[in-house]
Amino acid sequence: MKHKNSILLLCLIAVGSLISGCKKTETSPLEEPCEEKTWYQDADGDGLGNPEVSKKDCGRPDGYVENSEDKVDLKASRAGVPMIFKVTGETCYYCGDWGWEAFASLIDRYKGGKALTWGNYGTGFSNSFFRNQEITETMQSLQTRFAPNSSKPNFVTNGKNYTTSSADAQAAADAFTLTTAPVGVVLSAKIEGNKLIINAEAEAFSDASGVYVMGAYLIEDKVSGPQSGPIGASGYVEHHNVMRGSLSANAWGEVITENGLTAGQKYEKTYSVTIPEGYNSANFSYGVIIWKKIITVHIFVNAYSSN
Repeated sequence: MKHKNSILLLCLIAVGSLISGCKKTETSPLEEPCEEKTWYQDADGDGLGNPEVSKKDCGRPDGYVENSEDKVDLKASRAGVPMIFKVTGETCYYCGDWGWEAFASLIDRYKGGKALTWGNYGTGFSNSFFRNQEITETMQSLQTRFAPNSSKPNFVTNGKNYTTSSADAQAAADAFTLTTAPVGVVLSAKIEGNKLIINAEAEAFSDASGVYVMGAYLIEDKVSGPQSGPIGASGYVEHHNVMRGSLSANAWGEVITENGLTAGQKYEKTYSVTIPEGYNSANFSYGVIIWKKIITVHIFVNAYSSN
């Protein structure tokens, strides 16, 4: 009997152990979710974030930073970007003849930001149609500086007037694209309501003495207007890359340094202007030019084109 009781006790212990082993273990409480933060894209790797491009995440994503202090999240290039403009006029017959196709060819050649191109309608063979629409008086200042008393059409590259030779203007522009500039420039543009805002940033790649000025410019393609010559025989036509003006109070822009360029330093400016009625923002492109100022004379240094 004692033996049977011992067996029974062992069985009860074994069953108890099985029951105990089958008990569900209590689950640990759910971990608290991480606290998401806003991170800003740093495409140019300068440690500053783009306020226009952000994402939320628990940890810092690659290529993003915590601050939003970079208005121009692009890396400036040291490549030479020439400026090319056609000295033209609405009542200039040859501007609407061979000059029309010559300028269209230059525009096509330098698309993709390779050059800053525009049509410049200063006095002479002009009815002021486009000058009367400028946001700031700019075209006449540029013509007076770089192509005074010239015939039309003429072609200017980097401040030198190649008169009627678009081929020479093109050769000069091609040569400049192979050079390295002491300063590069980039921009970001946005339209808020009827206001255009351009943030521009110049980066010096080498030291250079002198006073430097940075100007921002609005250019509009496919602008309807009169034109003499065969191209305008049927009435108003769509003009190529019309200069709409500087976003500053003058044609040249704002001084960024009076003490020369310092290698590695960046120079920033913000420009804004109210867009006049009749402008078509779908056809806008933007440019920035760095000028070296010697007393009252502005000398072309380098440019940037969004087109």
